Amino acid sequence: MGFYVQNNTPNPVWVAIGYYDPNCNPITYVKRGWYRIIPGRRSLLVGGSAANQYFYIYAEDNANNYWGGDYYTYVPDSAFTMCWIERCQGEGCNQVGFEEIQVGNFQNFTLILTNDASTRLKNTLRSKKRARKFKLGRSSIRKTPGKVGSLGRVVRPRRRQ
Repeated sequence: MGFYVQNNTPNPVWVAIGYYDPNCNPITYVKRGWYRIIPGRRSLLVGGSAANQYFYIYAEDNANNYWGGDYYTYVPDSAFTMCWIERCQGEGCNQVGFEEIQVGNFQNFTLILTNDASTRLKNTLRSKKRARKFKLGRSSIRKTPGKVGSLGRVVRPRRRQ
């Protein structure tokens, strides 16, 4: 059971994820990164039931493609785990917009990252173009998945208007 990300692009992608964690306050979400997913592979990013959860995704590759949205927070270019409102410091720290993914009633959920604009699958996120924000390398890789906390009081990140 869990939340998976599949890379359907020709390039490796680096993924950061936000998910529910009751130990974080006042916004009860944690952010983790970076997960490197090679082309054609699927990776477990968060273990536990994904049913009725909200996840937040930001990803980029070395070809100036990125996957993101309107839920902004700061992330470093090295491996990290921190509460949503925590802010990194110094060089390599950037503010990025995460895309909100509403899972619905699925114990397992796979989000597909693609560059193909013609794909119309509901669980697919298409890339956008822009200059790279991070210099990601070996020190950036996170290998173990996170774990969704037991549901309690939930305060989700807010969308920037």
